[in-house]
Amino acid sequence: MKPRYGYGFFSIDLTGEFRQKILFFYWDPDEELYRSVSNPSGRKLELEAMKNNMQSFLDSERILINGGEVRAKVVYADIGFLSSVKRPYVEFLITFRGSFMRGVNRYENYYERERVEYDYRVVWVFPEGFKVLRAELGFPYNLVDDRIVVLDLKKGSEVPGYELIEFLAP
Repeated sequence: MKPRYGYGFFSIDLTGEFRQKILFFYWDPDEELYRSVSNPSGRKLELEAMKNNMQSFLDSERILINGGEVRAKVVYADIGFLSSVKRPYVEFLITFRGSFMRGVNRYENYYERERVEYDYRVVWVFPEGFKVLRAELGFPYNLVDDRIVVLDLKKGSEVPGYELIEFLAP
C-alpha cells in the first residue's frame, strides 16, 4: 500500500477549539487494506491500530496556544474506498483546545523534521473577524480573506519541524 495524497483541514472556533480533519489517500494494488477490514472484527482492529498510531504521532508533538501546552486527541477514525478497493482512504478527526485572548494570539507546533512522502494540502480556517498576521510554515502559503491559510507541499520536500501562526482575535 503506497500513500498517494494527503489533505488536512483545520477549523478553529471562537472558543479556542481546533478541529482537524485529515484524509490520507492510498494506492493498494494488492487490496491488503480491503482484506483486513472486510469483516467487522478485522475492521475494528485495523481502525483501533490506525487510531493508536495517529495518537502516538500526535503525542510526540508539542503544541502551544499562547504559550500554554495543549494535547491533540484523535476522536474519530474511519477507512473507506474511492470507486475501487485498490484506492483506500483513511480519515481522522482530531481536536485540541487553547485559550484565546483579545488581540494577538499564537499557535505553535514542534514536531519531527521529515521528508514528505506524497503531495498534500493543508487549509486553516479561522473564525469570521479573526485576521492572520503572519505564519512560519516552512513553505510559501496563500492567505485568503485574511483568515484562511492554504499550504501545498510536494513529495520530497522537507518539513522544518516547527510551525507558527499569529492571528488577531477581536
